[in-house]
Amino acid sequence: MIRNFLTRPLSGLICVAMVAMPLPARAEQTVRCESRGFSYRYCRVDTNDRVELSRQLSSISCRENRSWGYDRYGVWVDHGCAAEFRVGKDDNNHRSRDKAIGIGVAVVGLAALAALASSRNQQATQEGSEVQSWSVGSFSGYDETERTDVQLTILPGGSVKGRAGNNEFTGQLTGEQLQAGRQRFKISRQGQGFLAVDVNNPQHRVQFNLVGGGY
Repeated sequence: MIRNFLTRPLSGLICVAMVAMPLPARAEQTVRCESRGFSYRYCRVDTNDRVELSRQLSSISCRENRSWGYDRYGVWVDHGCAAEFRVGKDDNNHRSRDKAIGIGVAVVGLAALAALASSRNQQATQEGSEVQSWSVGSFSGYDETERTDVQLTILPGGSVKGRAGNNEFTGQLTGEQLQAGRQRFKISRQGQGFLAVDVNNPQHRVQFNLVGGGY
């Protein structure tokens, strides 16, 4: 489709550029999230994949990827961390982007076509890897192969954090593929949890049961 568009007259590109002009970025905002009683908490907010800790409110140190983190759908805190976070895009970035758009109509037209195609491809990828509601929450299980207890939490955006024995790990859930540390599993729903099967060793299986409600 893009190749066909590029063979059309420049006037056609100019029209497409007018229609496909990017929308303003979501303004930067501040969200407060607190881990009460040293427990895990997830605060929903559209982060636009940009989060900064602006002010720590707890006496317990807040450390990214250990006591706080985020995905595109919100911010999480744990282990007593309480803080205010800046999320989204700031106005300065928005103004800079607007100035860059005015370089030339023909160039903008080509860029708009490429951006439109990229956006559609990205959307299709995201829709294909949507995290199912039953797989979101906190789960526990026992790994008989490794002979250790395993706890993990899956966030709405697919981010994973957990602990196997004394070892902490992070990962990602994409569709039915669960990346947990250096291991990869295929998961399937079973009751109030799911069964995880090691893709490299089908005999390595872990049954996870829901211990914390979905978000």
